[in-house]
Amino acid sequence: MICLAIGSLLAGIAINHFRASPLPLVYQSPEQRLTAELTTLVEAPPFRLSDIDTISLNNFRAIVDNKSATILDARAQPFYEQGHVPGALNLSRDDFATDYRRLRSTLEPLKDKPIIVYCSGGDCHDSRLVASALLSLGFSQVKIFTDGWTGWTQAGLPAAQ
Repeated sequence: MICLAIGSLLAGIAINHFRASPLPLVYQSPEQRLTAELTTLVEAPPFRLSDIDTISLNNFRAIVDNKSATILDARAQPFYEQGHVPGALNLSRDDFATDYRRLRSTLEPLKDKPIIVYCSGGDCHDSRLVASALLSLGFSQVKIFTDGWTGWTQAGLPAAQ
Protein backbone atom coordinates (compact mmCIF):
# COMPACT_ATOMS: atom_id res chain seq x y z
CA MET A 1 0.00 0.00 0.00
CA ILE A 2 2.83 2.41 0.89
CA CYS A 3 4.62 1.62 -2.38
CA LEU A 4 1.43 2.38 -4.31
CA ALA A 5 1.04 5.73 -2.50
CA ILE A 6 4.67 6.71 -3.11
CA GLY A 7 4.45 5.60 -6.76
CA SER A 8 1.27 7.67 -7.24
CA LEU A 9 2.87 10.70 -5.61
CA LEU A 10 5.95 10.47 -7.83
CA ALA A 11 3.82 9.99 -10.96
CA GLY A 12 1.70 13.02 -10.04
CA ILE A 13 4.77 15.21 -9.47
CA ALA A 14 6.32 14.07 -12.78
CA ILE A 15 3.12 14.73 -14.73
CA ASN A 16 2.76 18.16 -13.11
CA HIS A 17 6.38 19.01 -13.90
CA PHE A 18 5.91 18.37 -17.63
CA ARG A 19 2.59 20.25 -17.98
CA ALA A 20 2.55 23.44 -20.05
CA SER A 21 1.59 25.39 -16.92
CA PRO A 22 2.44 23.28 -13.86
CA LEU A 23 0.54 23.75 -10.65
CA PRO A 24 2.64 25.17 -7.80
CA LEU A 25 3.59 22.65 -5.13
CA VAL A 26 3.42 25.34 -2.45
CA TYR A 27 0.41 27.64 -2.16
CA GLN A 28 0.98 31.28 -3.12
CA SER A 29 -1.57 33.98 -2.46
CA PRO A 30 -2.68 36.08 -5.44
CA GLU A 31 -0.53 38.93 -4.05
CA GLN A 32 2.54 36.66 -3.89
CA ARG A 33 1.93 35.45 -7.46
CA LEU A 34 1.60 39.05 -8.70
CA THR A 35 4.85 40.01 -6.97
CA ALA A 36 6.66 37.05 -8.55
CA GLU A 37 5.29 37.86 -12.02
CA LEU A 38 6.18 41.56 -11.74
CA THR A 39 9.69 40.72 -10.54
CA THR A 40 10.14 38.37 -13.50
CA LEU A 41 8.99 41.09 -15.91
CA VAL A 42 11.47 43.70 -14.71
CA GLU A 43 14.34 41.19 -14.61
CA ALA A 44 13.70 40.07 -18.18
CA PRO A 45 15.98 41.42 -20.91
CA PRO A 46 14.63 44.76 -22.14
CA PHE A 47 12.95 45.11 -25.51
CA ARG A 48 15.07 46.76 -28.17
CA LEU A 49 13.58 50.21 -28.23
CA SER A 50 14.01 52.25 -31.38
CA ASP A 51 14.84 55.95 -31.47
CA ILE A 52 11.13 56.64 -31.96
CA ASP A 53 10.56 55.41 -28.43
CA THR A 54 12.89 58.01 -26.92
CA ILE A 55 12.31 61.74 -26.50
CA SER A 56 14.61 64.75 -26.38
CA LEU A 57 15.07 67.17 -23.52
CA ASN A 58 12.99 69.86 -25.26
CA ASN A 59 10.09 67.47 -25.87
CA PHE A 60 10.32 66.13 -22.33
CA ARG A 61 10.35 69.62 -20.87
CA ALA A 62 7.21 70.55 -22.88
CA ILE A 63 5.47 67.39 -21.67
CA VAL A 64 6.36 68.13 -18.05
CA ASP A 65 5.22 71.76 -18.39
CA ASN A 66 1.93 70.77 -20.05
CA LYS A 67 1.37 67.72 -17.83
CA SER A 68 0.45 65.86 -21.02
CA ALA A 69 1.89 62.49 -19.92
CA THR A 70 2.54 60.48 -16.80
CA ILE A 71 6.20 60.75 -15.80
CA LEU A 72 7.84 57.79 -14.03
CA ASP A 73 11.19 57.92 -12.25
CA ALA A 74 12.85 54.47 -12.43
CA ARG A 75 15.58 55.32 -9.92
CA ALA A 76 15.67 53.81 -6.42
CA GLN A 77 13.56 55.57 -3.80
CA PRO A 78 16.45 57.32 -1.96
CA PHE A 79 17.50 59.03 -5.21
CA TYR A 80 13.89 59.95 -6.02
CA GLU A 81 13.50 61.51 -2.56
CA GLN A 82 16.65 63.61 -3.04
CA GLY A 83 15.07 65.20 -6.10
CA HIS A 84 13.00 64.31 -9.14
CA VAL A 85 11.25 65.85 -12.12
CA PRO A 86 8.17 67.77 -10.88
CA GLY A 87 5.09 65.54 -11.00
CA ALA A 88 7.06 62.30 -11.48
CA LEU A 89 5.95 59.13 -9.72
CA ASN A 90 8.53 56.70 -8.38
CA LEU A 91 8.37 53.27 -10.06
CA SER A 92 11.85 52.03 -9.32
CA ARG A 93 13.45 49.14 -11.12
CA ASP A 94 14.97 47.95 -7.84
CA ASP A 95 11.59 47.57 -6.14
CA PHE A 96 9.33 47.31 -9.19
CA ALA A 97 6.82 44.79 -7.78
CA THR A 98 6.16 46.77 -4.60
CA ASP A 99 6.05 50.12 -6.38
CA TYR A 100 3.78 48.81 -9.13
CA ARG A 101 1.33 47.39 -6.59
CA ARG A 102 1.35 50.75 -4.77
CA LEU A 103 0.72 52.68 -8.02
CA ARG A 104 -1.50 50.09 -9.69
CA SER A 105 -4.78 51.99 -9.22
CA THR A 106 -3.16 55.10 -10.71
CA LEU A 107 -1.40 53.34 -13.60
CA GLU A 108 -3.99 50.79 -14.77
CA PRO A 109 -6.34 53.43 -16.29
CA LEU A 110 -3.35 54.86 -18.22
CA LYS A 111 -2.64 51.78 -20.37
CA ASP A 112 -3.42 53.69 -23.57
CA LYS A 113 -2.10 57.08 -22.41
CA PRO A 114 1.44 58.52 -22.84
CA ILE A 115 3.95 57.48 -20.17
CA ILE A 116 7.55 58.73 -20.07
CA VAL A 117 10.15 56.85 -18.01
CA TYR A 118 13.52 58.22 -16.99
CA CYS A 119 16.38 57.17 -14.71
CA SER A 120 19.79 58.70 -14.01
CA GLY A 121 20.68 59.08 -17.69
CA GLY A 122 23.85 58.17 -19.50
CA ASP A 123 24.60 54.47 -19.03
CA CYS A 124 21.58 53.87 -16.78
CA HIS A 125 19.30 51.15 -18.16
CA ASP A 126 16.69 51.18 -15.38
CA SER A 127 14.29 53.22 -17.52
CA ARG A 128 14.55 50.66 -20.33
CA LEU A 129 13.85 47.77 -17.95
CA VAL A 130 10.85 49.54 -16.41
CA ALA A 131 9.57 50.56 -19.86
CA SER A 132 9.90 46.95 -21.08
CA ALA A 133 7.99 45.67 -18.06
CA LEU A 134 5.22 48.24 -18.65
CA LEU A 135 4.99 47.25 -22.32
CA SER A 136 4.69 43.60 -21.24
CA LEU A 137 1.89 44.60 -18.87
CA GLY A 138 -0.08 46.08 -21.79
CA PHE A 139 0.86 49.77 -21.65
CA SER A 140 0.98 50.96 -25.25
CA GLN A 141 2.47 54.49 -25.27
CA VAL A 142 5.66 54.14 -23.24
CA LYS A 143 8.65 56.31 -24.13
CA ILE A 144 12.03 56.93 -22.53
CA PHE A 145 13.76 60.20 -21.73
CA THR A 146 17.34 58.97 -22.19
CA ASP A 147 19.07 62.09 -20.84
CA GLY A 148 17.46 61.24 -17.51
CA TRP A 149 17.89 63.05 -14.25
CA THR A 150 21.43 64.13 -15.15
CA GLY A 151 20.26 65.81 -18.36
CA TRP A 152 17.36 67.48 -16.55
CA THR A 153 19.52 68.94 -13.77
CA GLN A 154 22.39 69.94 -16.08
CA ALA A 155 19.88 71.99 -18.07
CA GLY A 156 19.08 73.87 -14.85
CA LEU A 157 15.46 72.73 -14.82
CA PRO A 158 13.43 72.66 -11.58
CA ALA A 159 13.45 69.72 -9.19
CA ALA A 160 10.81 68.52 -6.77
CA GLN A 161 11.45 66.74 -3.47
